[in-house]
Amino acid sequence: MCSCGGSSGGGSNDADFEIKDLVDVDKVWYSNPYLSSSYDNDDAVIVYRFEGGGVLKRQQYSGRREETVGTWSLKDDVIEIRDKYIDGSATQQWFVQAGSTADYLKLNSKGGSREFTTSILGLDDVTADAYWVNDLRLVNGNYEADFRVDYEVFGKELVEVTAMFSASKQEDLVSRTDYKNEKRFVLPENALGKYVDDFSGAQSIRFYLKTKANDQYKLDEDLYSNGVSTLDSRRDYDQNTHKVGWKAIDESGIYYTIEILSSESNAELPLFRSFPQPANPGEEKSLEISNNIDAQIRLSDNIVIGDNYYVRISGIRYEEGIDPVNSINRSYNIQAKTIFTYKITW
Repeated sequence: MCSCGGSSGGGSNDADFEIKDLVDVDKVWYSNPYLSSSYDNDDAVIVYRFEGGGVLKRQQYSGRREETVGTWSLKDDVIEIRDKYIDGSATQQWFVQAGSTADYLKLNSKGGSREFTTSILGLDDVTADAYWVNDLRLVNGNYEADFRVDYEVFGKELVEVTAMFSASKQEDLVSRTDYKNEKRFVLPENALGKYVDDFSGAQSIRFYLKTKANDQYKLDEDLYSNGVSTLDSRRDYDQNTHKVGWKAIDESGIYYTIEILSSESNAELPLFRSFPQPANPGEEKSLEISNNIDAQIRLSDNIVIGDNYYVRISGIRYEEGIDPVNSINRSYNIQAKTIFTYKITW
């Protein structure tokens, strides 16, 4: 926990704060050390859980993924924290200040001050994800596959979102309404064709967020080192049965979704989306689309026989520890995708 902001020095200032105020099975503490929208500032939202036995857990808030990062202790209104992500797990000494309660914690150190709360207004429903996309598409009559980065941010109170790949590479995301009528921030359509010249692998992504209340935050997100290989370019669609076929790539742990889109780029409002489908490497797969099958988005009644639509096949690798079927946070913990979109007549 690097300290940010001014300080009046150390000293506990006669705080009446106890371990029971800090620790609870479901209690999470949030701090917003935001300084500026610069990628270079290490000022993303900090989320801690102080567990019994001195176990310190930290949550990457973008995907609600939690891990044990070190230890903590509280004695005589002094909290000592060891977090492996900060200063090589060096011990940080923070003095609990007067006015701290079971829901509000003010800390001072020799280098600065920090405030923690048990809620974070305007950010409670926010999620953010960044992942590699291997995009197979038709270019001048030939199929080409290239990598790009995609971003998805949700949050009803958000009014401004910037995805920062690096200090020099940033994209302002645009607001869309998805099929659940939820606000979703995504790349503008003209940015979807920005493919990378070289696949760089792992990268630290930062999101700048601004809410309706003019509060500003940053979230950290990991872009992983592994992409997903290219799907087969075979167009396998039966107009009579509406069966879509595909061949799984030669990688394990990939789950597949089939979508029907009204246009090639309208991914916010699919007319159909299957649940994630497991597959063995290289396996031939198929799915017959109808109103009779259960799906993440059931087939729309507005689809018209004889009209043109698009099939989108996505092969998805989820982040480690995410259950593609049962994890409630699977949709915003994607590591990489491979996609193939082609036109059909229904």
